[in-house]
Amino acid sequence: MNLEWVAICLGGGSLAVSVAILIIVVRVLRGTSRAERAGVERMEILREQQERLAFVQNEHSLFLEDLERRRRKAMDEMERQKSELASSVEPGHPKARPWLHRMFGG
Repeated sequence: MNLEWVAICLGGGSLAVSVAILIIVVRVLRGTSRAERAGVERMEILREQQERLAFVQNEHSLFLEDLERRRRKAMDEMERQKSELASSVEPGHPKARPWLHRMFGG
């Protein structure tokens, strides 16, 4: 009878350990699947952010090109006005002298 009890206890203990291991494995699998879903969601967020960043970089380069074009246009306009002013004022003309000389007869 002693041997039977030992066998029953060993069998029951083995079953309990197996059930405990099964429960642990199921919990680990659930945690792993949750972590995998979270990783996939993070990857989607990063892809969206990467797309937005590429769009913003494209916009930035377009704005810089437009700014450079406007700057060149303004510089050309200033040069044109300067040359028109220089050509309209003849040497010896009263407007050609500095304003201080005109004011005090220099």
